[in-house]
Amino acid sequence: MESSVLAREGYELKTIEAGAWKGKKLGGKLGSLMAMPRSLGQAWGLLRSFQPDLVLGFGGYASGPVVFMAWAWRYPTAIHEQNAFPGLSNRILGKFVDRVFISFEDSARHFRPLKTVLTGNPVRRRIQRGKAAPSRRAEGKFTLFIFGGSQGAHRINQAMEESLSRLGDLKSRMRVIHQTGDRDYDEVRRAYEREGLEAEVHRFIQDMDRAYGAADLVLCRAGATTLFELMAMGKPAILVPYPHAANDHQTLNARTLIDAGAALMVADRELNGSSLSPILRQLSADPEKLKKMGERAQTMARPQAAGKIVDLCYEMVKHG
Repeated sequence: MESSVLAREGYELKTIEAGAWKGKKLGGKLGSLMAMPRSLGQAWGLLRSFQPDLVLGFGGYASGPVVFMAWAWRYPTAIHEQNAFPGLSNRILGKFVDRVFISFEDSARHFRPLKTVLTGNPVRRRIQRGKAAPSRRAEGKFTLFIFGGSQGAHRINQAMEESLSRLGDLKSRMRVIHQTGDRDYDEVRRAYEREGLEAEVHRFIQDMDRAYGAADLVLCRAGATTLFELMAMGKPAILVPYPHAANDHQTLNARTLIDAGAALMVADRELNGSSLSPILRQLSADPEKLKKMGERAQTMARPQAAGKIVDLCYEMVKHG
């Protein structure tokens, strides 16, 4: 994904060889450990060729060698932690770098207070500037937006498909915008057609601002970027945390919105047609509750996150 996104935005992508550690068996961990000298050497080669003023890491095993080598060679360094529970790379790097930017207050306890700054998570400009699509409420249409990341989420797709036969008369008063990913696209599209529910089904959605804007309710995973997009757009949501996320960080992320009354949460193992359909029927019949949930989400938004991070990075370079 990085290659296509960066090329579209006019940036060059450089890569290093690196292996994951978390969730790997002994053989995989040994392989990652043996690859570390090469990863560090490649990282140093990148730094020498690029000569950065500052190195900013966003977590993940690929960022570890680059940020560590930058610290070792006295470049100004910082990391940004998206999630409520930091990943292994950032927990280690946080001991060395000059600044730690965090998205959720809960993650602050994993880092040294004097160098930790709560910034929030950057959100794409198009999301921040997103304009709501014309409401279908006047036509009695309740709009549900469903997505599960760029590859879709099979469990969410399956649960929505199972719920269709249980929605009764709501189907005539509802429409769906659904990003399925490639795997489930044909099956989900046929299910909507078979049940006679108005649906806009996509393998992948580029103009997420339009889809968010049109939604009365969002059904999705609980990755940090997704949550901050929901906050920025002021959208109520049903969150289904990805159960295999490291340290179950998506559940911890979701708790922030749940505790604020901005979202509901359904565990992945409990999500099916029987559990989802009554929630949809209840929320679709209570627009005032949806409005309040959306307002609570918007009060938690941090639209200046990217600007704050950039300003602090400039400050580090200026005084470094």
